[in-house]
Amino acid sequence: MSRVSAVLLHPAAILLFFLHIDQPHGLPLHTDQLAHSNPTGQYFLSTPHNTTVTAGHQARLACSVGNLAGTCQWTRDGFALGTDRNLAGFSRYLMGGDREHVCDLTIEPVLPLDEGEYRCQVSGGDGVPAIASPPAALSVNSEPGQPYIVQAREEDMVE
Repeated sequence: MSRVSAVLLHPAAILLFFLHIDQPHGLPLHTDQLAHSNPTGQYFLSTPHNTTVTAGHQARLACSVGNLAGTCQWTRDGFALGTDRNLAGFSRYLMGGDREHVCDLTIEPVLPLDEGEYRCQVSGGDGVPAIASPPAALSVNSEPGQPYIVQAREEDMVE
């Protein structure tokens, strides 16, 4: 009977193998092998998490990629926001990071209309497949303010 177990220690990408072989004579042979392995494809070092922020503040959704071969892009509710780091058309959005493999999304100031489901995606390149992060929900809380009551007129009443 042979058993092989593998555990990927993320993000260091160290692959640990434990091999256990039972000999026919009942004498077990144990071999522990530690192999350092670099993944051949691109992979996420960090992915976005569900986040709640107060309107008017900053939101930062994390995304960094190991062995980056493609181009980073964010989606909101399935709509692609673009691949340019300044995200043209979305003046409050910035795909920042001080290194190429960091694709964090910063939204400042956050508005209630920014609520939604966000994903970090990386296109494929040079024979490497595209990858997409799990979805992360961004929720926006609004600070309490003075209530504003609109007086209804009699003709506005519906029966």
